[in-house]
Amino acid sequence: MFLRYASSLLLAFVTLSLHARAQLAGQGVLIKTVLTGGADGGNGNCLAVTKNADGAAVVIEDCGTNATVFNTWVAPNGAGSVGTLNIFGDKCLDVTNGVNADGTKLQIWTCATGNTNQMWLPAGNDDSITWSGQNKCVDLTNGNITNGNQIQIWDCDVPANNNQKWVYTATEQPTTRSIAWKGDRSLCVAASDNAVGAPVSQLVVFDNLCVAPQGDNANGDGIKLVLETCDSTKAAQQWQQAEEIDNFNNFGNPRSCMDLTNGNVTIGNQLQIWTCAQFDGLLDNANQDWVQSFTF
Repeated sequence: MFLRYASSLLLAFVTLSLHARAQLAGQGVLIKTVLTGGADGGNGNCLAVTKNADGAAVVIEDCGTNATVFNTWVAPNGAGSVGTLNIFGDKCLDVTNGVNADGTKLQIWTCATGNTNQMWLPAGNDDSITWSGQNKCVDLTNGNITNGNQIQIWDCDVPANNNQKWVYTATEQPTTRSIAWKGDRSLCVAASDNAVGAPVSQLVVFDNLCVAPQGDNANGDGIKLVLETCDSTKAAQQWQQAEEIDNFNNFGNPRSCMDLTNGNVTIGNQLQIWTCAQFDGLLDNANQDWVQSFTF
């Protein structure tokens, strides 16, 4: 079992059957215009940069058959969360001179903490990339997919304007995933043993073992979580963390969420499912708030 201890608190690396957001935190992706997006069997057309230098233009380019350093973007905070869009490691998508006007072209610039010209909300529910705090979206200038067409910002008009809608293709997958309780991020979901039926406590999931409610029954409050032999046909083994929500709901019953039993943070406390806060007349339930992190 892949467990380690630090300051007497349990930590665990996790992989489980999850339907992920459009872009995971720290994951490299191609960002494609929906006008092509590869749906026609082609490679699609991607956001790219002309060179690794401050002031280099952000343009549309044919994605090609393989990702390159010129078209692979990383959102350190992931889709649906405000943050930077990085390329070349230390460069960020940047509004040229911070000019808040339709038609302002986009560039890259060395990332700088607190630079509002570099703050974005990528991959929201409407597939836009929004300049944080502004009603401006990343926009394919004139809908022109000709290689080298420089990308601009424009008043957000999604879902009507396809020039502002983008889809994502991952260039890498996480090697590990951990899930921490939001109330104390030093406490992670884990399993007590590498065996079918092992209790799941605060998810190490092994290559052939998946987390599910006991007996695949997701239809009752208080049903404990255990490990099962993975079976892609079983909805009860599938979990989803929705956009901008901290809950993990179960596909066997989308009204049921992963829950820290009784809010008890004692190491070894077996997790359960419970009616999701939004279906229980609550604005939030701290026992159901979880945060994912990944390594690539």
